[in-house]
Amino acid sequence: MIKKIFLIFLVFLFLANIFIFMVNIQLGEEIKMYDKKIHLLRQENLDLETKIYQLTSYEKLASLAAQLNFVKNESPVYLEEIKYAYKN
Repeated sequence: MIKKIFLIFLVFLFLANIFIFMVNIQLGEEIKMYDKKIHLLRQENLDLETKIYQLTSYEKLASLAAQLNFVKNESPVYLEEIKYAYKN
């Protein structure tokens, strides 16, 4: 009788081990999938950062200003004087 119980217990442990092994394989596949997604998102983030830096560079802004015929104002008007804040 004890041998049967021991044998049943061993079979149960063997089946539990197989089940846990299969679950670990599935979790490993999920980890690989999420790792690939993270890698793709990091690459996309780097590409977008590079594009932002290119679009906001001083050379790009200077060339756009030249194309739009912008000129540097030699005497800017500041709003520190009250006459600009009130109607005269």
